Amino acid sequence: MSRKIAEEVLPRMRQRYVGRGREGRSRLTDEVCEQWDDSRKHAIKLLAGKAGWGGGLCSRKGRPPVYGEAEAVVLWRIWKTSEQPCGKRLKALLPDWLPHYEREHGKLDADLRKKILAISAAQIDRLLGPRKVRTGHRGRCGTKPGGLLKTQIPIRTDNWDITRPGFLEADTVAHCGGSLEGDFIWSVTYCDILSGWTCNRAVWNKGAHGIVEATRSVEA
Repeated sequence: MSRKIAEEVLPRMRQRYVGRGREGRSRLTDEVCEQWDDSRKHAIKLLAGKAGWGGGLCSRKGRPPVYGEAEAVVLWRIWKTSEQPCGKRLKALLPDWLPHYEREHGKLDADLRKKILAISAAQIDRLLGPRKVRTGHRGRCGTKPGGLLKTQIPIRTDNWDITRPGFLEADTVAHCGGSLEGDFIWSVTYCDILSGWTCNRAVWNKGAHGIVEATRSVEA
């Protein structure tokens, strides 16, 4: 069915859809799926006026947004100042960072402050996502995924139910300033999950030789 015909037929079908019972709506949905080759979920949205044409073509479908530009501006400034954490971490940081923000940029409206504190981690990522794209933000990460040793080294990533020492977490941190170019010092941290015992070593660049020597030193 062409778009033009669909635009003419849809308003009438919506009227029929509203006036029918559950069984009648189901049959009408089947008819739309067959004629327009739509998924059942999309057909239901079309007939209910939550998608497609008719009933105010330029109006936004669904619930009105709760958070807007005002919340995004506050979150963006705090995100940059707090060293660009993920949404989950930023959500936990907000109660501590809001007083600092208000000292720097002025006191927030009570309603805006309440929304900032109530926002979810997922919504934070959605609000900040477009800004990150526009600024070309990629972060600085010196770790590249590799699959050569995944099947040879047992790694636990799903739980922390460790009952004896000897299971370590290890990570590296680049002391590179604002750029990952060239050689610089990396710190290597090893932490025993059960006891919390931690040991650090410094290596020059992140070549295999330095990491292996640091690991042997900690192991000894």
